[in-house]
Amino acid sequence: MVGGRTVALIQARIGSTRLPGKVLLPLRGVPLLARVLERASRIDGVDGIALAVPEGPAQDPIVDVAGRFPNVIVTRGPEDDVLRRSAQAVRDAGAATVVRITSDCPMIDPGVSGAVLAAYRQSGAAYARTAIHHGFPHGFDTEVVAAEHLLAADREATDPYEREHVTPFIWRRPERFSAVYLDHVPDCRHWRLVVDTAEDYAVARTIYERLHPSAPHFGFAELRRLAATEPEIFRPNSHIRQAAYPGAPAHA
Repeated sequence: MVGGRTVALIQARIGSTRLPGKVLLPLRGVPLLARVLERASRIDGVDGIALAVPEGPAQDPIVDVAGRFPNVIVTRGPEDDVLRRSAQAVRDAGAATVVRITSDCPMIDPGVSGAVLAAYRQSGAAYARTAIHHGFPHGFDTEVVAAEHLLAADREATDPYEREHVTPFIWRRPERFSAVYLDHVPDCRHWRLVVDTAEDYAVARTIYERLHPSAPHFGFAELRRLAATEPEIFRPNSHIRQAAYPGAPAHA
């Protein structure tokens, strides 16, 4: 479904196994989550943001951050069933098309995310995303899917992995959901621009300190130039391995 309201879907919670409270950590004096919301707001073609937050008072600081953004609709739902929480958020936002990004990616490039949305619209595929195994850095990951397919996943998925990670029900079934993957050459997938660990946060903080003062909307182009001139900035978390995507198509 290409027509209707296009909404960026973001899940956020205080709890994190490796780096608790990471979405509230400061980047140039602003919570990490606020940096993600700033960038999501600049994705071309997105009409608003649906923020899916777990129930309970411990999560209230996330809601407080979201309150700074008038285009953000907050939904509270079950913490462990992220698919159900996301489906509720999609309904609350009145979304026809969902652009899914994650709350621990403060350097996501709105231009790249917008290109995934454009590829989805132009291809007629049921699902589009940045390539899983190669291409853009970890931290640029963007998925686009019709809301009706995400709601179908919520109705049908029983595998715990598919309920925790939202979209595997879709990308594990290419025979049912046609897909297009946006790749990039040269391969930059080894860059960790996601914040999962203390080392990741140190890299993100250094990059923001270096780029944000002169280029607050810095993106992939500025990051490539920084990697070419100061590659050591990207090394502190280079030993960390990203979690696998069980069941992902080999070509994705």
